[in-house]
Amino acid sequence: MSVTAFASHVPDEKVYSETVDCGSVSQLDLFRRVRIAVSQLGPDNKTLIADKETGDFVSQGYLAINVQRTENSPGGSYQFRYVLTVESVNRKYRASITSIEFMDNGRSIPMKNFNPKAEKGLEALGNELDSRLRGILAELQLRVKDYKPF
Repeated sequence: MSVTAFASHVPDEKVYSETVDCGSVSQLDLFRRVRIAVSQLGPDNKTLIADKETGDFVSQGYLAINVQRTENSPGGSYQFRYVLTVESVNRKYRASITSIEFMDNGRSIPMKNFNPKAEKGLEALGNELDSRLRGILAELQLRVKDYKPF
């Protein structure tokens, strides 16, 4: 069982990714687990691709993060959009979170143009965003790998 999680840079874009070995699960069952897990992670997420033949599942999700106002931070409510891609094959799946964008009054700003860790007072926002995106991958793993059939 090999699980790796990392954040890397693809030209101007941060990618969160992990590969998980799910044991002796069939391709069809693995795809089913992924589909159910992603829908439970974010009921408002929009499914972009769901191909059981190839095992590919892609959805677009949203995160809302509230940051408390402090002496060093302006605080506020921030919304982000991301794409979650799950490729399943040979009893394994690879989940990747890409295309992370800051949503500003209906307008999307790519993260390469909005870096909360570089903004004064918004480091807490950057840390919370990083934590929440890693949490999505961890929750997906829990729901897919440790799926309890009825």
